[in-house]
Amino acid sequence: MVTNKADAIHFFKIILDWCSPQVARMMLDDMDFYIAETTDNDSVKKSIKLIKQLLYQMTIENDSIDEEENHYNDLVDIMSKQKKDVSK
Repeated sequence: MVTNKADAIHFFKIILDWCSPQVARMMLDDMDFYIAETTDNDSVKKSIKLIKQLLYQMTIENDSIDEEENHYNDLVDIMSKQKKDVSK
């Protein structure tokens, strides 16, 4: 039986409890290359690929959130400087 999305989320949550997202991605890349691409077991293959896909999606979303927060913080800094300049 192939891992469902809920199981995959539990897998990578446990993985992220024990290692950084970068290490988790490298580990899943290796698992994909050395196991999923070589096994005849479709369940194992699809499970590894699903977990890897979810981890990469989470990473992309987190990067987007970080970019948005940095942009917001930059705007707040600019507005604060403008307010100081106006009050002088």
